[in-house]
Amino acid sequence: MRTDSEWGCLTIIIILILSMLIGGFCWKYSINTWLQFFGEAPAVRFYQGALIGLIPVLGQASLPVAVITWIVSLFI
Repeated sequence: MRTDSEWGCLTIIIILILSMLIGGFCWKYSINTWLQFFGEAPAVRFYQGALIGLIPVLGQASLPVAVITWIVSLFI
């Protein structure tokens, strides 16, 4: 049987892994889309986006930024 502190630690690890996965896809998409719009070569890789996803405020902003990027790219 797991103790409460073990469940808490496991929960934090799962949240960090999810943040890395979401950040890896969303930040890579968002930054590379804007780089292409401004005429630069796409430069962000999955692991770089995953590291950005670990930063508390930026990690939480990854989904809204990706959605806004997608909506704006429909009109550009």
